[in-house]
Amino acid sequence: MAAKSDYKKMSRILNETAVNLQGEDLGFKVHYWGAVPEHFDNPLHRHSFFEVCYVLAGEGFYLESGETYPLQVGTLFCSLPGKWHQIKSEKGIELYYVAFEVDDSCSTETSLHRYLHMMNGNKIIVPMADDTVSAQTWRMLFAICMQDRAMTKELIRCYAYALLVSFCSEFVEGSVTDEAPEHQQISSYYLQRAKLFIDDNLSSSLSIQQLSAYLNITERHLSRLFAKQIGQSFSHYVQERRVRKSMELLRETDWTLSHIAQETGFESVHYYTRVFNRKIGVPPGKFRKSQLSELPIS
Repeated sequence: MAAKSDYKKMSRILNETAVNLQGEDLGFKVHYWGAVPEHFDNPLHRHSFFEVCYVLAGEGFYLESGETYPLQVGTLFCSLPGKWHQIKSEKGIELYYVAFEVDDSCSTETSLHRYLHMMNGNKIIVPMADDTVSAQTWRMLFAICMQDRAMTKELIRCYAYALLVSFCSEFVEGSVTDEAPEHQQISSYYLQRAKLFIDDNLSSSLSIQQLSAYLNITERHLSRLFAKQIGQSFSHYVQERRVRKSMELLRETDWTLSHIAQETGFESVHYYTRVFNRKIGVPPGKFRKSQLSELPIS
């Protein structure tokens, strides 16, 4: 096992050097790199990007969408966008990890098609991955970061880029055609990412300008996607998601209406109550009472 300072050094160098990575027809935005000598339990959570982890030592379990997978030395696993997941380990596991998404602005439709397959796939575990290109590249990347002599940033960026490219072949089952995907498939990719972004940011103010900039598409294109594929405007969809999330919080927490309004992005509890009443037919307080009255007596 490497020293704790080595893990910090690797994480620091990669987070400073390998964040925006671009190739000829594919680009990535990296949210964070990490390396830890002992990773224990983390809370159940989800995010709108890919996160790939590589186990170098220790044992544990990975939970995703109600399924449990064993983690052991050499396991490579991928948390897919929008999926609830959790890592559990009693004694801790040595772990490399990276969180990233494809940069639409500098990627071809063919490349986006491959990662759409990865996003919609069900292969999330490679149990004996030490001999895979991904694992070998990750170990080489660690070795480069540990060199005492000055290494060029370009070399680190090249290996980091190669690592992210390799994940697609590890987590996509079967062959993916190199033909350009149909327009509908690309539209579905954008719309899926838009939905994930909205769900992950309900507590914040959301605008179509902000979302279109995040997706690197025009506001007009994004508006058409919502109208054509969902049958709602962007603003109506966001408002509906806020109300649906608030319904979950009314059922599952004892938070005040003011707190719930804040957590779901409503500008005031009065506006939240008015919107909720209009969409659901009853005020949120009355909805909560009706849900509690339906709970079985223990």
